[in-house]
Amino acid sequence: MSLMDWNEKLNVGVDQMNDQHKVILTYMNTLYDDYQANKPFSVLKSSLDSLKDYTIKHFKEEEEYMESIDYDGIASHKIIHEKLLKTLGEHYENITSTQKFNDDFFHFLKFWLSSHIQGIDVKYGKLKDQKSA
Repeated sequence: MSLMDWNEKLNVGVDQMNDQHKVILTYMNTLYDDYQANKPFSVLKSSLDSLKDYTIKHFKEEEEYMESIDYDGIASHKIIHEKLLKTLGEHYENITSTQKFNDDFFHFLKFWLSSHIQGIDVKYGKLKDQKSA
């Protein structure tokens, strides 16, 4: 059972970013499925590392995209990214030190992805639409 499925509410109107969000969602679901299946910590850690590394890559590329369209909300968006990475890092440190996952971590992932995309990322998609009109 997936943690979260892609739906049109997550569509930001920028194919490159949608594709990257789908990859993040795939990493989250793989990690969650492995957790639910009680796979060894080494497998979970590998999935967690992939999710963390890809998230860092995505945020960098998303910020580059926002710069390319002169998105005026980029400064606050970068701050939000920093806070999300800090929280993800705190969860990462806790998980790797205890070698245990918990439901709070998965609630964070689901809330982060859905609220960030739907509430924050859609704004740069709207700007893209305005500029191409």
